[in-house]
Amino acid sequence: MTILLGILLILTVGILPMVIYALILWWFDRYEKEPVGLLIAAFLWGAVPAVIFSIIAELVLDIPISAFVDPAAASVIGVAVIAPIAEEIFKGAAVLLLLLFFRREIDSPLDGIIYGGLVGFGFAAVENIVYFAGAFAEEGAAGVLLLTVFRAFIFGLNHAMFTGLTGLGLALTRTSPNKVVKIVAPILGLLMGMTAHGIHNGSLVLSAGLCWPCLFTFISDWGGALILLGVIVWSSVRERQWIVEFLAGEVERGTLGRSDYDVVCSYISRVSVRTSALFSGDFRRWWDLGHYYRLATELAFDKRRLTLFPDEKDTRARIVQLRKQVIELGKRLSPGQ
Repeated sequence: MTILLGILLILTVGILPMVIYALILWWFDRYEKEPVGLLIAAFLWGAVPAVIFSIIAELVLDIPISAFVDPAAASVIGVAVIAPIAEEIFKGAAVLLLLLFFRREIDSPLDGIIYGGLVGFGFAAVENIVYFAGAFAEEGAAGVLLLTVFRAFIFGLNHAMFTGLTGLGLALTRTSPNKVVKIVAPILGLLMGMTAHGIHNGSLVLSAGLCWPCLFTFISDWGGALILLGVIVWSSVRERQWIVEFLAGEVERGTLGRSDYDVVCSYISRVSVRTSALFSGDFRRWWDLGHYYRLATELAFDKRRLTLFPDEKDTRARIVQLRKQVIELGKRLSPGQ
């Protein structure tokens, strides 16, 4: 019974905080929610393939390193250098695959951070379980709870922050018209993620004998998290500006009514209108309103993209298609229809 309770405790404190953090990050994507299937896939990539590939790479690379340096140095190199490089490459691979096969879903810097963060939270959940299991075997439930304070709360955002930097870089290569940014951003994002990861791991190794390296850990971890939070807030504000600017002309074209335009431009109004539909028992209308707002937002984003990449014929065709869908769904949602 004790073992079963221990397993339940390990799974709960290992996974639940990461899921909560993932939901909070998902909430920040207020105007154009990413497909749930892709978000789950990103989380699961971090939890399974990224973990497996990273372990294999670290074990393989440890062999030549151990042959040239003493065990203590090999351990430090493995933790502070090899692990950050391997883990960030395989975690970042998920965002790269999304960029290659679902590139239309990445239409702002925020999207890259969202997907990268989800991958990081999935990876952290599995890593937590491994560390908590070791703590339970040595110190019981008390050891698990103590470690939870550090891994799930004090350093709970780390892996999401590391891979969020990679995701941001990959998103910029998709959304920026600047050729230099397209080439440099993904490389710089990955290097920043690796560096932040390396500083975290290396500082913790040094802090086993000294206290002052912990300062670098906190500065790097929370500094990086705050920087990404700033980018998230800035991106959210910019997305609303795009909606306001690029849907204004759609009111004149008759694609959107003025009242619908006002609602689409306000996150609070969107929530209010959909909540009213839900509380009235009209689940179908609640669902259709969400789809309607998403289509209108995609229309705004694609119109903005066309100003940056005027030669993209597929984007131009997508705009025409979205206009038709918005008009059709808007008529169905109009009172009396």
